[in-house]
Amino acid sequence: MLETISSQLTPITTDLFSEKTRDRILVSSLVLFNQLGFSRVTTASIAKQTGILEGSLWYHFNTKKDILDAHIQLLSKVFLAENKQASSTDTNTIILGIFRSYDLIWDFRYILRDDFQKSLNEDELVLETAKKINNFLDQWAEGRIQHSYNNGLLQLNPQQIENLSEITLVIGRYWLDFSSKKYPNVSDESLRKKGLSHIFTVLESYLSPEAKQIISQMMNKR
Repeated sequence: MLETISSQLTPITTDLFSEKTRDRILVSSLVLFNQLGFSRVTTASIAKQTGILEGSLWYHFNTKKDILDAHIQLLSKVFLAENKQASSTDTNTIILGIFRSYDLIWDFRYILRDDFQKSLNEDELVLETAKKINNFLDQWAEGRIQHSYNNGLLQLNPQQIENLSEITLVIGRYWLDFSSKKYPNVSDESLRKKGLSHIFTVLESYLSPEAKQIISQMMNKR
């Protein structure tokens, strides 16, 4: 089952899951939430995508919000693990961290894209958790731009940091929804790479020569 979704999620995410029923539910729902939005997906459609009875889904998750909460916890855990070297001053390490973090943001983009206010208005705890992860990633994006500037990867006016971080987050969050409509016959993998190239196009005029070379090499390997 995991092989069938490999083109829709990056290896950094698919490697987190096994063939156990709970993991299969998390993968199927993640793909559906990304494609259709949290509010439009039903537990019945998740069960069908997973290849199980709806009762089996309820054994592991009582409601969709429990699945959302599991996705948020997983994203938080893996994102922090991927950023253990966030304080590195090595140019290659900094850029690789941005690449891998972009992949995670892409794979869990519905959490950053969807408005849960209506669907979770009766569950303040889960709603607050969703807000916290969004705020965390907003701060992370600005922090990465700041860190890149501090270490000479970006040559810009410090006042531009906030604007650049917001632009890169907008691309990370909303690019697939726009691109899948504009390029309906192009694979998610190609669109993901194109979205990443757009981010570096925004940053290109500010990048140091060394950073440009490393980014070009990494993009060619994708």
